[in-house]
Amino acid sequence: MAKNDTDVILSALHKERQLAHQKVMQLDRIIKRIKEGNYAGEVLEIEPIESQSRQPVVFTQSFKTADTKVQILRVFDVVRIASKLQVIQDKFNELTQTNYNIRDIIRSLQRSGKVRMMKEKNASRGFLWVKSEWLDNGQLLEEFKPEGFDMLYKPEDLIFE
Repeated sequence: MAKNDTDVILSALHKERQLAHQKVMQLDRIIKRIKEGNYAGEVLEIEPIESQSRQPVVFTQSFKTADTKVQILRVFDVVRIASKLQVIQDKFNELTQTNYNIRDIIRSLQRSGKVRMMKEKNASRGFLWVKSEWLDNGQLLEEFKPEGFDMLYKPEDLIFE
């Protein structure tokens, strides 16, 4: 196995470990709440940390030799949430081990309809990028929303360009 393949696998396993740790911490908070007597018979639910359908994305050596547009679309598959350009850039740099600026390529993917920029109706600038397939009837699907998204933004106030 190539060094880069090993790094990608280790990165995916580290992410899985972090998710498991978050779940354990959540259970610890519930246990503490019950021990302190703050449990009044209500049903305590464990919040889903991540959709069960997500599988770690593992890249082969062909990822590095693929077209940059394909690489960027694969980076969106790794990130799996609406993200700022800098987050996508950082993940791209990490996976390709380059410092290539992807702004223009993201814009060309936007023109071809593969990705969309999310902005508020009254704003002149967009703030998050999403894959077009993450949208349904002009709204971002639940599994691709960042934490706290619904508290900050109303669906009727968002535009996807």
